[in-house]
Amino acid sequence: MATPNAQAVLDRMEADEAFAERVKDTGGPQPALALLRSEGFEVTQQDMKDAFLARYGKDLTDEQLDAIEGGVDTTAVSSVGFGVGLGLPAAAGVAYVYLGAAGAAVV
Repeated sequence: MATPNAQAVLDRMEADEAFAERVKDTGGPQPALALLRSEGFEVTQQDMKDAFLARYGKDLTDEQLDAIEGGVDTTAVSSVGFGVGLGLPAAAGVAYVYLGAAGAAVV
């Protein structure tokens, strides 16, 4: 189940493009989580994965869901392209790639 803090992160990322870019510019899940904590969001990588799936999971294909569960090579995934390609806000792609929604393969 997605935590309220993780849902709040997605809300802010959708509403505040500059914030989403700051998260993206951290370069990976651990620095992104550190930034979120500095902004007052106490979340884990699993929290973000759960929130991402709760919010966007119904819009994902079976192949995309399998990739999230099994981890993906994020070198082939553009965060903005991922969100836009699904018709989701760019924040969805940032959350997917940079906050660990893709599992342990996210680096």
